[in-house]
Amino acid sequence: MTKRRRRLSTRLVNWFAALDSRARRVLLTGPRAEVPIEYVDEILTKGAKLAGPWFADFEDVEHFHLSDAVADYVDGVLIELQRWWAGLSDEQRLRWADVESNLVPEDLQTSYPGLFAFVVGDEEAYADPQVVDFIAFAARRDE
Repeated sequence: MTKRRRRLSTRLVNWFAALDSRARRVLLTGPRAEVPIEYVDEILTKGAKLAGPWFADFEDVEHFHLSDAVADYVDGVLIELQRWWAGLSDEQRLRWADVESNLVPEDLQTSYPGLFAFVVGDEEAYADPQVVDFIAFAARRDE
């Protein structure tokens, strides 16, 4: 991967991480689906600020879809998280579903998805908000 491509990818990672949980969950639900109008402004504003080249040339915000390249990125994150989730036992899934924005219990930390860093607080480690959003999305689908 070239330096330029890596830099662009880092910008995309930063954009996705900066999104509000509701917007991120909408994108996880359907990266290629039409984005509800109430999330378009945030997606484009943060996109232009944090991942400029990926968010140039959007004209139709009433029927907004992510570009193929951005949807591919979200799909990739989703696939990685789904693989992680599928590898967990039922007990681990239930325990992860209870973590939400609380500290991650030490015995669960070894089953954390390697793609994401822990958010380190004063006391212990918290799950990255992207992981928390995925867990909420996956737990809802598993019901």
